[in-house]
Amino acid sequence: MKLSVIIVSWNVRNDILNCLCSLDGALSSRSFETIVIDNASSDGSVWEIRKEFPKVKCIDNGRNYGFAKANNQGVKSAKGEYLLFLNPDTIVHSGTLEYLIDFMDNNKDVGMCGPKLLNDDGSIQRSVRRFPSYRGALYRFTFLRYFKIFKNSYQSWLMRDFDYKSQRDVDQLMGAALLVRRSIIEKQGGFDERYFMYYEEVDLCYRIKQNGWRIVYLPQACITHLGGRSSQQVPAAKRIMMLKSMLKFFRKHRGIGITFLFNCVFKLGIILREIIDLIVNVNIYFFSAITLNKKRSDKSMFKVKNSIEFLCKY
Repeated sequence: MKLSVIIVSWNVRNDILNCLCSLDGALSSRSFETIVIDNASSDGSVWEIRKEFPKVKCIDNGRNYGFAKANNQGVKSAKGEYLLFLNPDTIVHSGTLEYLIDFMDNNKDVGMCGPKLLNDDGSIQRSVRRFPSYRGALYRFTFLRYFKIFKNSYQSWLMRDFDYKSQRDVDQLMGAALLVRRSIIEKQGGFDERYFMYYEEVDLCYRIKQNGWRIVYLPQACITHLGGRSSQQVPAAKRIMMLKSMLKFFRKHRGIGITFLFNCVFKLGIILREIIDLIVNVNIYFFSAITLNKKRSDKSMFKVKNSIEFLCKY
């Protein structure tokens, strides 16, 4: 079998059904299979998938095992030469899978490739990054952002100058759609299951690059990615999980000692930023309430609640 499409899903029934519809007939000239690993959804996703797409192999987990472990479950069940790790909130465009596979067949030194990702409105989604840096993280997550300290490091990390119209070797691709050689996944041991969610694809990209394989961005292939539907359900928990996963990546690949010292400063900087944001949004809420701007007051109150929840849990 040429391709196995592996999708991890959690409480995104409509998205996963639309994704599977887009896969129907997406690779008519090659043999492929679709495997869905459901992390204990409570929205009837599994029942709907089995009803509407009986050919799809659906693994129903009794609990939420996280993104990395669930993907590894899919790998164990997969038979394809290539593995496409695909988010459930995606729509695969016609011809995309053919192009990705043909590119891998013709470039034996490429270990992973990924398509151009589009937002729902057709605009380009920034899906290419360099590997994260300490300075970039300080700018992105702490109060240093207000003073533009390490801004250049942050922009370098996010590759703000990247030309999304051109094919190029890159450090990492967003995990929404990654095509990987099965042989490489088996050698690497799959995703690192110590990452429950976030940075598991960054870790995989890093290991693939360290072993001498190329990772290539291919703008000729397109997939629409709606983005973050599962994680949007728990915004404060999402941020905390993201921060913890990033620190795991630093400890693993940059060193335990230096990451410990970094985290001492990092955590303080995050808390200070959250307190500043909380004070600002409380003031915005009261001003909006006085001026009867309900939309703005509701938005600021959401941010206030989110900041309080974050500070209580972090």
